[in-house]
Amino acid sequence: MIKEPDLNNYKYLFSRKNLRKFWLSLHLTIALTVGFEFVILGLTGSCIVFYNELEEWGLPAVPVTSQSRMRSLDDILHTVKAAHPQRTGGWNMILPGYQSDYVWVSYPKPEETKDELFAPLQILIDPYSGEIVSENFWGRTLISLIYEVHAAFVTGKISAEMGKTGFKVVCFFGIFLFFSSLSGLYLWWPRGGKFKQALTIKPHSSPQRFYFDLHKTIGFYSSALLLVIAFTGFAFGYKDTITPLVSYFSAVKADHLKAPMLKSSVLDLSPPISIAQAAVIADQVFPGAELRGIDTPNGKEGVYMVAKRQAGEANRQRPRSKVWIDQYSGKVLAVQDPGKFTAGETFLNLLWCLHDGEFLGLPSRILWCVTGFAPLALYITGILRWLQKRDARNRRLVCANQ
Repeated sequence: MIKEPDLNNYKYLFSRKNLRKFWLSLHLTIALTVGFEFVILGLTGSCIVFYNELEEWGLPAVPVTSQSRMRSLDDILHTVKAAHPQRTGGWNMILPGYQSDYVWVSYPKPEETKDELFAPLQILIDPYSGEIVSENFWGRTLISLIYEVHAAFVTGKISAEMGKTGFKVVCFFGIFLFFSSLSGLYLWWPRGGKFKQALTIKPHSSPQRFYFDLHKTIGFYSSALLLVIAFTGFAFGYKDTITPLVSYFSAVKADHLKAPMLKSSVLDLSPPISIAQAAVIADQVFPGAELRGIDTPNGKEGVYMVAKRQAGEANRQRPRSKVWIDQYSGKVLAVQDPGKFTAGETFLNLLWCLHDGEFLGLPSRILWCVTGFAPLALYITGILRWLQKRDARNRRLVCANQ
């Protein structure tokens, strides 16, 4: 005879007391096992929110006067190629005007760092004099090394394969941070609706109460952003998992957000068009949009990629309005227009600027930078509170055994 389930047991199992005990155990376990990694990722993330500015810190100020006129990108690239004649592949160029005062020119795969996951040659050029003011390989400056720690715990310097694994591991920490923040919100939720008490720190309180109040208030005020940062961080490494979920609600075309595989039709008698000509062609596709960057052709069959920023685009430094152009005929081979993205594609497109806070410009970047210090404060106050409770529990056991 099959017994009917005892509803009282279910009520007990899912009682507020047991649920709280479960979330508290989960919160504590995550903190004690991977909490310090959150601290590292938070502090390094705060730095790289201002990566470009910090990379340019200490360099000579760019002299801008009413008579100043920016050198053409063709002239700038000519200077770079003259300094590096052995590098015959394509170059990436990012214009000044957002987060930087210099033109950033990079060579994606230099021979010197070919075994590393990501270590391009970075060259900074005064946009008016056209002079090279700085050049280095990624990871050889302090701020790019901090970025390496944040992205893959520096495993990319050991080998490309280890870097890919390290990147996946870092991204997976997003799951732990997400549930840590979620469990913290549950534990914070005040009983009896005492929200004012839950949102403030009690003055003139004991050290025990002060650390508790500090932990819960910092946790509450930072939780929304930490949840966003955790989810977007996870999505970078596991987009194959996220995309099917997004496409359930809105269509996502395969590889829509990736650069298409295109080739120029080689014409022996036709010289390649200039960067300026490629920019003019792109302006016909996105008239009035701000020119933000250009990738030059990589080899004889390579193509130009021109990136422009249309009004209202959340991605400011590396926008998604892109045009791919045949380097000989000037024919437009492909166009990426975020204005035509589906809702799902728009969501995936926003992941990066939601992770680094650039979607609202400087105010959101400052807010994201401050939030990066929250894991440190939560880790310290949480550990102190845990030690206080452990000591109190040990004293009770001693007293009970006497």
